[in-house]
Amino acid sequence: MAKCCNSHAAKCCLLILASVVLFSSALVSVSHHNKVTRRAHRRPLLCLQSTTKSGANHQSTASSSSPQKSPESNFWTTVTQKNTTSSSSGIPAIHRLDRETGLLPPGAYHNIDIDDGRDVISPCLIAVGIHPPVTGHGGKGVWREGVENCQKLIDSGFNTFKVNPCYGKMLDNKRYVRNGRRRDPSSFAWEHMQQRTFQTDVRHQAETEFYQTLQQDTPSSVLRSCHFMVNLEVPSILSEESVTRGSDKEIAPVSFGNGWMVRESVSNALLRTKGECLDSVILEYRKNSPYHLDVLNTLFEMKQEGLIQSISTHNFPPSLLRSALGSGFNIHSNDVRGNLMNTYNLQSDGELGVLCNDHGSSRLVSAPLGGGLFTNQYCKIQERAQLSASSEKMFQTLLDSCPGMNWKRYRTIMDTLADISLKHQVSVESTALRWLLQINDGDSISVGTHLGMDFVEEEGGQPYSRQRNLRQVFTFSLEEDDMKRLYRVSGFTSEENMLSEMDTNREIDFENRALW
Repeated sequence: MAKCCNSHAAKCCLLILASVVLFSSALVSVSHHNKVTRRAHRRPLLCLQSTTKSGANHQSTASSSSPQKSPESNFWTTVTQKNTTSSSSGIPAIHRLDRETGLLPPGAYHNIDIDDGRDVISPCLIAVGIHPPVTGHGGKGVWREGVENCQKLIDSGFNTFKVNPCYGKMLDNKRYVRNGRRRDPSSFAWEHMQQRTFQTDVRHQAETEFYQTLQQDTPSSVLRSCHFMVNLEVPSILSEESVTRGSDKEIAPVSFGNGWMVRESVSNALLRTKGECLDSVILEYRKNSPYHLDVLNTLFEMKQEGLIQSISTHNFPPSLLRSALGSGFNIHSNDVRGNLMNTYNLQSDGELGVLCNDHGSSRLVSAPLGGGLFTNQYCKIQERAQLSASSEKMFQTLLDSCPGMNWKRYRTIMDTLADISLKHQVSVESTALRWLLQINDGDSISVGTHLGMDFVEEEGGQPYSRQRNLRQVFTFSLEEDDMKRLYRVSGFTSEENMLSEMDTNREIDFENRALW
């Protein structure tokens, strides 16, 4: 009887011990599952937090979510990591990024270095250039509609804006030919100055209406998360040849002085933007003006005073940019024109590219879509005669800025873009913009938009949806074969691309016995 009891007790002990072991292993399994789940769901939170930090933190967060460094290797974590990886160029590519709203992923914002260590808003790699409404369609009602669409862009993570110069608005008194005879250049020097003054006044008026309406309809906390850029003109110079006809005396060149004209221009810009300081000042290049370095010196003095956060230039030639950078001016970027038909300023091994790389500067690429010609609506237009009058004017402007280009070359580029876009299931404009970001890591692009104020941008009365195509840029990555195809049709050449082409085209000589 005692033996039976002892046997029964031993069995009970064994059962209890087995139950404890199974329960412990279950706890370990649940703990490991929760650990993996928390890691997978913590990544989006880290992405949201990192957008308020510097670009260096953006890169560290993005690299920490890379699948190569993660210990998990099961199916679920692999899928999550795949949707948060970046392309080989460093530009983020999140396949499940929300198509409409939400913050952009880390790496979609540029880092700005401030000498005194102040916190600044990191501008987006895609800046939005606002085209003012045409003459006769202005007013607060139109701008209110434009601001509503601008708020959609802000909700979609795009925080960098500027009002584009009004190059198309001209006075009617400028005539190069009068009475069948070509006028002497000196006779319309003053008229040319009047044209520039008129264009500047139109842009200043547009900036005033835009910022006034934006501040009325947008919370201040949202405005503090945005980065606004303001263009600034360089004073011109009047030489002996630039004297109006009939003048009885010559006008001597005006000395730069102590920079009061620049300070007055910055003060007026502060009044238009109604801010405590200017986020970014873009200094326009003016041909034959001797004041560029003097203006830069005054601007950097105002930067040290806390009135300006960053300073960029617009269309500075390499020689002038070299002088500015060599003088110690820390220029953030140089605004240049560039697209698939105009790649001269985009070459990484060109004079401008080498200069920017050596001094840590970057490029802000304007007109990336060729005035809207690299978009979906032009995919089906096979003949130039099918273009409307306005589109024909834009295309001719594009050709004038791209020597050696023609309609056949344009159609080849468009067909290639359409094919690659279909492959990645994105729009044509998203493909063109993604290519520009990937060819030179660190450069930004400025995309123009009328914000729905031209009554033509959105066909068929559809709601404004430009933000969707812009967000698509960060949902995919162009593969090496895609990049090479666009290199080939655009005529883009760089040292890296040339070496790649040489490696690809090099054939093995099987008749060479030295190889055997």
